[in-house]
Amino acid sequence: MKKFTFTLFLFFEIITINKLIAQCQDTTINGNLIVSSDIILSGKYTVSGTFRVMPGVTVYVQAYNFGNCGKLEVIANKIIIEGTINGDFAGYTGGLGGAGGSTVSSVTGDANGLTACSNKDNTGHIIVHGGAAGQAGMGPGGGQSGTNGGNGSGPKQQCLSNNDAAGVIGGAGGAGGGGGASYGGNGTTAANGGAGSAQNQTNGLSISNAYPVVGGNAGIGGANGTIYGTDNGLDIDLGSGGAGGGGGGRSFSVGTQGGNGGAGGGLIILEASDSLIITGTITANGENGGAGGNGGNGGESPKCCSDGCDDCGEATLSAGAGAGSGGGGGSGGGILLKSNTFAKINGTLSAKGGNGGMSGQKGNGASCTYNGNLFCSGNSLSTGQGSLGGNGGAGGGGRIKVVIPVCNMGDLNPTLQLAGGIGQTTGYNGTYNIICSPVSVEALGEKYYEFDIYPNPANDYINLRFKHSNIIYNESTIEIYDINGRLMLKEYFNLNNDNAPQSIRIDELTKGIYLIRLQADGYQILKKFIKN
Repeated sequence: MKKFTFTLFLFFEIITINKLIAQCQDTTINGNLIVSSDIILSGKYTVSGTFRVMPGVTVYVQAYNFGNCGKLEVIANKIIIEGTINGDFAGYTGGLGGAGGSTVSSVTGDANGLTACSNKDNTGHIIVHGGAAGQAGMGPGGGQSGTNGGNGSGPKQQCLSNNDAAGVIGGAGGAGGGGGASYGGNGTTAANGGAGSAQNQTNGLSISNAYPVVGGNAGIGGANGTIYGTDNGLDIDLGSGGAGGGGGGRSFSVGTQGGNGGAGGGLIILEASDSLIITGTITANGENGGAGGNGGNGGESPKCCSDGCDDCGEATLSAGAGAGSGGGGGSGGGILLKSNTFAKINGTLSAKGGNGGMSGQKGNGASCTYNGNLFCSGNSLSTGQGSLGGNGGAGGGGRIKVVIPVCNMGDLNPTLQLAGGIGQTTGYNGTYNIICSPVSVEALGEKYYEFDIYPNPANDYINLRFKHSNIIYNESTIEIYDINGRLMLKEYFNLNNDNAPQSIRIDELTKGIYLIRLQADGYQILKKFIKN
């Protein structure tokens, strides 16, 4: 098993940590957290300095099914992601796949007549049971379960004085597939399972007419989950899981279990009080659903009559069972990126939905051929194949949100991947939103410190004119950042309190867009200006 390590820089000392995994707990780090080799992280990290993922390094988010984790939240002064944060499949878990049909029952006490001789001279009825539906996916938008496959049934063989009557048992149906999960975009409904066969073809013999030959109905596919969360709010969540795939129906042989639904994408929150720089990759993709269960194959019982013609009329043949449909894909997860000053995001952000799983294999029929002899005529009997199911529901895309304090300020050109998965039908895309969310007007201290910038655009100087003449005469800090989030200028001075403009020299700055941040008396205000 690979051992994950990374290097933690703390108070300018280099400390190598072999394991720092807070399982969904809060961890405080006084200094910088520099991740220089692959590691699994989860929970909340509050870092007083810089959080950085180096190039070529991957941070894996601990999955939800390990202690209900599934998220990584980092709050730091500066955040730099040059490598990868991988939250794929870390969200709410998918539902378990449904069991394959395995039960044989009989109202006449002849259940063993499917594979052996039972009460050979009398009529009897045999039932083979359908595949079971999978479980619903976890989470607010978890995919819904399908329904169970129907039972197959029919008469067993019966030995008669002349022209023995063969038995034929219809195959059971496969369960419906699991619905796809939703979060930012809708998942889709799953396909129905495969029906069991009642088809049979005879030549030179009769089938017992004591009971009808019935193929099991196909189970109905599960519905998709519902969208949750908002497009423009600051809320963010884990992706939800798809429902489990349907089990295959029973025949002579048992059906197999359906695959699990796909897990949703995880939750990743990065919040920088200063700059946020992402040139690497952040993923929170949903998982693909597993395949449906296989339908049981038909078969032939032993020849049960004690006469000189061991023909096909002495046996019970079963038809092929239907396949289960696949499990639902998990939805994409949530990614929230927030900077209180400046964000540069040119990397890849991905919260795709998972694909629905494929159908299981349909069950084959059985055949019997008797060539006859001097005293007996030849005959034959064959039964049909079960039906295929279909794909599970596709997972919908997740939600990606970028929160910056000033609209149109920053370098936001990410490569976005928010597509829904592919299933019985294609899932819907997730959502991407840029939210301009400065601190509230009251918190910014508009009463005392709100200002305008002029001229804007400017050449050599900019002036800050405060909107109120009663501002506090107090030592303050003014910082200017460039489009890449680099600090270009920092000055300490007392603000003018007579409504006179505050002048700042910018002649050494190159042409471009800049962000100015004023900090005074515990408040801060952010503004944008252009240097000619």
